[in-house]
Amino acid sequence: MQHKSDAHEALSLYFFQRDGVPPACIIDGSLEQVKGEFRRKLKEASCRLKQTEPYSPWQNAAEGNIRELKKGAGRKMIKSGSPKKLWDDCLVLESYIRSNTAHDIYMLHGEVPETIMSGETSDISQFCEFEWYEWVKFRDSAVQFPEDSLVLGRYLGPSIDVGPALTAKILKQNGEVVHRSTYRGLTPEEIVNPVDQAAMKSFNESIEVKLGPKASIDDFKDLGIDEPPILDRYEDDDLDGRMPDPPDEELDATPEVGDSYVNTEVMLSRGDRMARGKVVRRKRDAEGNPIGRANNNPILDTRQYEVQFADGEVTELTANAIAEAMFAQCDEDGNEYVLFDSFVDFRRDGTALSLADQKVVVKGRPSLRRTTVGWLLCCQWKDGSTSWEKLSDLKESHPVQTAEYAVAQGIDHEPAFNWWVPHVLKKRDSIIAQVKRRSARYLKRTHKWGLEVPQSVDDALAIDKKNGNTFWADAIAKEMKNVRVAFKILDDGERPPPGFQFIRCHMIFDIKMEDFRRKARLVAGGHVTDVPPTITYSSVVGRETVRIALTLAALNDLEVKVADIMNAYVTAPTEEKIWTILGPEFGDDQGKKAVIVRALYGLKSAGASFRHHLADCMKHLGYTPCLADPDLWMKPEVRPDDGVAYYAYILCYVDDILSIAHNAEDVLRRLDKYFMLKPGSLGDPDIYLGAKLKKMKLPNGVEAWAMSPARYVHQSVKNVEKYLEENLSARWKLPSKAENPFAIGYSPELDDSPELDPSLSSYYQSQIGILRWMVELGRIDMMTEVSMLASHLAMPREGHLEAIFHIYAYLKQKYNSRLAFDPTYPSIDMSDFKECDWKQFYGDVKEAIPPNAPEPRGKDVDLRMFVDSDHAGDKLTRRSRTGFMIFMNTALIDALSKKQATIETSVFGAEFVALKHGMERLRGLRYKLRMMGVSISGPSYIYGDNIDLSLP
Repeated sequence: MQHKSDAHEALSLYFFQRDGVPPACIIDGSLEQVKGEFRRKLKEASCRLKQTEPYSPWQNAAEGNIRELKKGAGRKMIKSGSPKKLWDDCLVLESYIRSNTAHDIYMLHGEVPETIMSGETSDISQFCEFEWYEWVKFRDSAVQFPEDSLVLGRYLGPSIDVGPALTAKILKQNGEVVHRSTYRGLTPEEIVNPVDQAAMKSFNESIEVKLGPKASIDDFKDLGIDEPPILDRYEDDDLDGRMPDPPDEELDATPEVGDSYVNTEVMLSRGDRMARGKVVRRKRDAEGNPIGRANNNPILDTRQYEVQFADGEVTELTANAIAEAMFAQCDEDGNEYVLFDSFVDFRRDGTALSLADQKVVVKGRPSLRRTTVGWLLCCQWKDGSTSWEKLSDLKESHPVQTAEYAVAQGIDHEPAFNWWVPHVLKKRDSIIAQVKRRSARYLKRTHKWGLEVPQSVDDALAIDKKNGNTFWADAIAKEMKNVRVAFKILDDGERPPPGFQFIRCHMIFDIKMEDFRRKARLVAGGHVTDVPPTITYSSVVGRETVRIALTLAALNDLEVKVADIMNAYVTAPTEEKIWTILGPEFGDDQGKKAVIVRALYGLKSAGASFRHHLADCMKHLGYTPCLADPDLWMKPEVRPDDGVAYYAYILCYVDDILSIAHNAEDVLRRLDKYFMLKPGSLGDPDIYLGAKLKKMKLPNGVEAWAMSPARYVHQSVKNVEKYLEENLSARWKLPSKAENPFAIGYSPELDDSPELDPSLSSYYQSQIGILRWMVELGRIDMMTEVSMLASHLAMPREGHLEAIFHIYAYLKQKYNSRLAFDPTYPSIDMSDFKECDWKQFYGDVKEAIPPNAPEPRGKDVDLRMFVDSDHAGDKLTRRSRTGFMIFMNTALIDALSKKQATIETSVFGAEFVALKHGMERLRGLRYKLRMMGVSISGPSYIYGDNIDLSLP
C-alpha cells in the first residue's frame, strides 16, 4: 500500500483471493477502517465490524501476534545482516512460518493455523529448505556466454503467487528481486572458496550501496529485541566459590525442655507394614547430654530421638527423618493422612434424613433431596486405630469401599446412599473389576528373552534333556556349591531347636540379560514367617548418584572399577529362627532336616542382613556412608602423584560394587579378602545395571564416561518382533519407518480404539516397564512419550499398543545411543540473569548449608537446570506437563517429564508449577552434592522459555 487510505485493497485481496471472509473484523478505530471503502466492503461481505476501545491495543488478540511477527522478522534481519529496507519481505516470510507452526492455542486442537484455515494438511517444504537471506545460486538469463549462468543471490522467501511450487524470491546483486524455481544453496566447498568469498563480499558491498547498511539492534529498539545468543565453545573456567569453613568451636546442644518433637506420633515403615511410633525422648551421649542442635530448617537440624512403638520396641531417628514422616502423613493444612483398612460400624443421629422426607417438590416437579447429613461410619485404619468419620468425607475419599459397605449392611436404600451408590458400583463393575482381572494375569511368565524358564528342578532337567544341553543343571550345581554353607544339616532323628519356625525352600530360575546365562537361585519361603522385630528394608544406590559419581571420576581423573560379590546374601548371618526340609537339589541329603544359619534369599531380613554385614566391612576399611545416599560410601584420600585431596567412593547396588579412586582396583582387592568376588568380575566397567558403560573421548577432547542401553534396546526390539510374528502377525507389525517415537499428531488421551483383552493388557504393561527402564538408562529422547503411555496402564487400548510398536520401530532405527557424562565446565553468560533485590521480602537470607556436611574435596561443579511446561498439553483433561533437565557441569544428571497434578488456567501457572518441581529436585541435588563432599561453585542457574523464569 502506498497510503493508509488503500487499506480496503487488502480486504479485496484476502476476501476474494486467499482466505475468504471471516465472521468478524476487529479494528482499532482508525478513520481508514471505520469509514469509506473499508467499511463498505465489510458490509457487502457480511463481515461484522468490531472496534476496540481507544488506546487499548491489548483488546485485539492480533496485536500480540503482530508484535511477535515484528520481533521474529527483526531477529532474522539482525542475525543475517540483511538491509532494513527488506523488512516487508522478511515480515511475509515470518508470517508464513508462524502460520505453519503449531501454537499453544486450544482452538487449533494441535494443528497449525494454515491447516485450520485451508482444511488441508499444511505443506512446509517451501519454508524449511532455506533460511532468510541465505546465500543461493540461480540461473540468470541476463548472463551471456562464456560467463557462468549460475550467479549469487540472497533468498527472500517463497513466491506463493508466481511460478510452480518452490518458486522463490531472490535478491540480485543490483538490488532487483526476481522469481526463480531453479536455485540451490552454496556447497561447503563454495563457502570457503576464495573466489566465491570475493564474490560474496562484492555482492554485500553492492547491496549496501543500493539498499543501505545491514540491520542492527538499534533499528528495532521499540520492539525490545535482545541480542541473538552467541554459543561459544565450552571451555574450562576458573570459578571461585567454596563452602564456608566449619565453626572453630563446637556449639552446645539444644536442651530437651520444650522440644517440639517429643511426644509426637508418626507413621513409620516397620517390616512389611506401617506402624505408629511415639517420640519419647532425645537421644543422649555417654555423658547424658542430648545430641544435636535445633534449627528452623529441618536439613540443618541435627537432633536425634528415641521413638517407641506399641509393643515396646525403641528405635532411633534424626529430627530430619521425623519431620519427613510428619509431612508425608499430612496435607498442606496439617491434616493427617491415614491408610484405610475397613469399616466396622455405622450410626446416624436425629439430623439424618428419612425416606419420607427425601421426596420434595421443586417448581411443581417431584425431586429427591441429596444429602449425607447425620451419618457417621466407624473406620479402622492400617495402624490399628479406629475413628468415627462423616459419610460426606468418606464418600469423596473412598467411594467404592463406602458403597460396598452400604450394600453389605443393607442401608444402600437410605436417603444418604440411594442417590449415589448405584452409580459408583456401576463404575466399579465396568472399570475397576476389569483392571483386577488383567493384573492377575500379569505375573504369569513362562519365557524370558524368548527362552523357556523352568518352574522347578525337575522342570529344569526336563528342559535340558529336551534342548540337549546341561545349562540349567550346571546352574543348579553352581548355586548349591555356594549356598550349602547356609544350612546346618541335622542328624537323623534330631529335632529342630525350640522356637524355630518351619518354612519350605525352592529353586527359582532366571536368564541374565548380558549374555543369556542361566541362573538358578535357592530361596526360602520367607512369606510364611513372622515379621522380624528389626527393620528389614534394604536400599540400593540411586541412579542419580551413579551419574554424579561417574562425572566426578572424569572431573578429578580417577579410576573406575567394578566387581560382583559371589552369593552375597549367604555371606551374612541371619537373625531369624527357621528350619526346613531339604529338596531334590541337595542330592543324597534330600528329605533331611536343616537349620538355616545364613541370610538365604527370600527371607524377610536377608537384604538387610547382607547390607549390615557389608556396612561393617566398609567401616572396617575406613569408609563412611553418605548421609544423602547411605549406599554411597566415601573416604578422604590424597592422590600420591600430585597431592590432590579428593573423596574415594564405593557404590553398592546389592552385590554390584563400583569403586572410584586413584587405586580403585586395589580397593576392590582388599574387599575380596572379606567377600569373595565372582571370578572375572573385577575390572573395568562393561555392563552396569543393564547398560553398557565405557570411557569415551568427546569431540572437545575431554575423556568422559558414557552409558549406553544399546544392547538392552536391541534385544528388546528382537523380542517384540518375535512376539508379533508368533502371536499377532495377522494384526500388527512394526512400522517400516518411524522418525519419531510417536506418529505425527497422535494423542494417547484422545484414543478411542477398542480396549485390549486381558492377555494383551498384560503384555502392554510389561512393555511399559521395559521402556521406562530404557529411559532410566539414558533414552531420554522418548521420556515424554513413555510417560504419556504409562498413564494408561489401567485401561490400555489398541491404539496405545500400536503406539508402543511405533516406539519400538523408532528404537530399531535409532538403537545405538550414549549418554555421556561430560565434566566440562559450561560457559555461563551472566547477562542472561537479571539481578533482583528480594531482601525486602525475604530478608538477608542465605543458603542453608548442613553443618554436618563433610569438608569439600576435589574440583567444584556448576549446576544448571532447563525447565519448561506444556500448558494444557493433555487435550482431554487440560492438565499440563512438567519437564526439566538438570546438568552438573555439562553432564545430564536428572531429567523428568510428568503430568502436573493440577489444572492451570494460564501458561504462567503451568510454568510456575514446573519451576516449583524443578526447584525441589535441584535443592535435593545440592544437598546430596554437599553430603558427598563436592564443592558447588555458586548458585544454580535455571533456564526457561519465559524470561521471568530465568533465575540464578
